[in-house]
Amino acid sequence: MSRAFVKEDSDQPERLPDRPQSTLPNLMTPAGRDAMAERLAELEQERTALKASTDLAESSRLPVLERDIRYYRARLQSAQVMPAVESPQSVVFGCEVHFIDEQDRQYRYRIVGEDEAEIAAGKISWTSPLAKALLGKQVGDEATWTRPAGNLDIEITAIER
Repeated sequence: MSRAFVKEDSDQPERLPDRPQSTLPNLMTPAGRDAMAERLAELEQERTALKASTDLAESSRLPVLERDIRYYRARLQSAQVMPAVESPQSVVFGCEVHFIDEQDRQYRYRIVGEDEAEIAAGKISWTSPLAKALLGKQVGDEATWTRPAGNLDIEITAIER
């Protein structure tokens, strides 16, 4: 076999490039910070188990774990945990917003940090076009949700903690 196809340091796991991080402030809800800290602990436990393993196939996952651990540590270190507002009078970070569109379809989303966003769970990033349209609005206010499919006029119907 040609040496061109053999890694010189094949006994050392490769180091993957770091995951990109947003340049915006790293806002998080308390629940988001707790979930990220829990995920970091899980990854660190998994890394410890992989390092003790003699299974070569399993150890190939080590670079991915190392990269993700670096990412979560950096994100937790830069986190700005935003306290919940008890009775928000306007749409703010961390609150849940209810609104309707022009066809009276109802929506409900919580505005959270970038790493917490999960549309299927009704959580949108504070940096999203929808959140930007909602932030600062009050019940009864109208806003325009800028979407790739076309703008949609919406009306805020409720704001909850």
